[in-house]
Amino acid sequence: MNRRFKQISFLTIFIAHLSLAQVDVVVFMKNGDRISGQWRGGGEREIHLQVGNQRMNFQVSEVESVAFAVDSVSAAAHRYLRNADVFYQRGLLQEAKSLYQKALEESPMFSTPYYRLAQIVHSDGDVDTALDYLKFACLTDDQQPEIAQLLQKLGTQYLQNGAYDQATVAYSLILEHFPDFPDKDTLAYSTGILLTKQSAEPQHTLDLLQSATINYPNHPDFEQASYLIGDLQTKNNQPELAVATLTNFILTFPDSQWIAEAQLARGSAFLALNQNREAIADFTTVINTPIFPATLKREARKRRDDSAWSVYRVSDGLPNNQVQAIAIDGNFIWIGTSKGIMQVDLTDNSWQPIIDVSSTINQMFERGPINVRAIEATEQGIWVGTMNHGLIYYDKIDQTSINYTVSDGLPHKLVYDVQVDELNDEVWVGTFSGVVRYRRAIDTWVQYNREENDLPADDIVALAITPVTVWIGTSQSGLAYYSRTEDLWRSYGTFEGLEQIVGKSIISFDTTVDRVFFTWYNRQRQLNGYTEADLRGFESVSEEVSRGTTGPLENIQIAVSDNELWLVTNEDVYKRGRYSGKWDQIAYPTDRLGSITVNCIKLGDGVAWIGTSNGLAQLNTQALTVDQLETSGQSEEEVVPVSEEKFLPEGVETQNE
Repeated sequence: MNRRFKQISFLTIFIAHLSLAQVDVVVFMKNGDRISGQWRGGGEREIHLQVGNQRMNFQVSEVESVAFAVDSVSAAAHRYLRNADVFYQRGLLQEAKSLYQKALEESPMFSTPYYRLAQIVHSDGDVDTALDYLKFACLTDDQQPEIAQLLQKLGTQYLQNGAYDQATVAYSLILEHFPDFPDKDTLAYSTGILLTKQSAEPQHTLDLLQSATINYPNHPDFEQASYLIGDLQTKNNQPELAVATLTNFILTFPDSQWIAEAQLARGSAFLALNQNREAIADFTTVINTPIFPATLKREARKRRDDSAWSVYRVSDGLPNNQVQAIAIDGNFIWIGTSKGIMQVDLTDNSWQPIIDVSSTINQMFERGPINVRAIEATEQGIWVGTMNHGLIYYDKIDQTSINYTVSDGLPHKLVYDVQVDELNDEVWVGTFSGVVRYRRAIDTWVQYNREENDLPADDIVALAITPVTVWIGTSQSGLAYYSRTEDLWRSYGTFEGLEQIVGKSIISFDTTVDRVFFTWYNRQRQLNGYTEADLRGFESVSEEVSRGTTGPLENIQIAVSDNELWLVTNEDVYKRGRYSGKWDQIAYPTDRLGSITVNCIKLGDGVAWIGTSNGLAQLNTQALTVDQLETSGQSEEEVVPVSEEKFLPEGVETQNE
């Protein structure tokens, strides 16, 4: 005898805990297998079949769908139903439940017993089990209107209790199985809008809302659904469609209550298309529109910051993701990693790795690639400080490489920093055993160390060159500077009274025409910060940046231009106008960078380059020129411009000496 089968997709419904005897089924597996047998029950995780003499269990996650045989309802099932209805009408619910179950054992595809059982358990307050019974009632060929009415009641209860996922299941069953249900237009919209509150099945939700807007364009929820469709298209990896949908929405409904959300969604779609300029314009519109909620402004700022970033890794040509040094060289950038150096051509804002010179330097030693700790670029050549191979110089004109080691005059093969003094034709090198001054004109190496020159320590981890002084920073013993006019070294900090705030671990330097900037870590007080001083260190201002358990505090790097001061830590990037005093806090693109350690920062033309433990991060600084409102933790009426606030939530301690 031929039997018709009714197929159930496990994407929309799971098999409830029912024991149905003598029901023929076909199980379709996701791997393509097809198994026929008799139904032996199941739950949310497994279903059970009798296949011949063997009982088989299948994981629901591996099942594509199940097809149940559809039989006519037997006379015995009708008899059980009639008797059960008598008990039900007299209020004898337990007796009624038993007979309804017997009716289902006779005819498992009998809808009325499922509906009656759902009524009974629902009256007892068991909404979930009622929904399970109604799921099976919907799978029969006798789908009575009363089933849809009870489903609507269950959906309303779930909605009132905030159980959006269960509410959408109830409403979706009505839409799928009851095409003549009254107010189906409202139900279609409300179900689709509810589904957007969940992260699962965006395509199903998208199809539902698109169908609703096509079939019921005059419904009051049409406007919201139109925005949500564009948002779902963005989330469903359809950015081109999303841009078109959201642009139409913005033009059609310029005064919509969802206009800010639409701008955010379109910005994200532009971002997915690598149209960063358009994305930033949308995010900036949200940031700068006074009537938009503060929460959306914060989200717009986060997305704007994310859109300004690019991240380069081994897949983009880097020798290693541990980026430890950067040098800007005209239209080129040199990137030093723990496994070699890379030259990249940035002409026309492109990223074109140059292999020839990089390979020449990287392959100088038989024991493998060099561990680059410092790079300095000049018009004539490139100076490279390494972890264990001393100092390398590549001559651009002659296209030759020279390796300077201890035998040539270096105090140690471990080089922390290199700075070139082109005015005096000198190279200063900070090493593990002191600092050395290479006077190129007379090919002479002059070493300075703690024993002979009263330096604070010999591990010189950072350097800064100015016309009148040379500054050195040590890992745990503070800093000193060399006076060119006096030809002597002087420890810095003790007489200036800075030891009360400035840490003795010096991290990085940068200079301008008349100022020296350095970052430090105060191990004893568990805080870090930066100091700005004149070239001789007579006047200085020090500020705390962060303290406590905010992460490794020793990872704080500084870069300065004529107009801006940049600080980077493992958690955030901070930019301040040097004269306006306005700070902007910029978030890393954590979805692309992950958890990082920052190693260095260099400023280019409209770009900040940041070397991290997980690649080279490029920040388009021109995208961040719009003044920001700091809205964190404040209502819209209480928003305070960044320029009027303290530097960071941890507080700022400023000391003028």
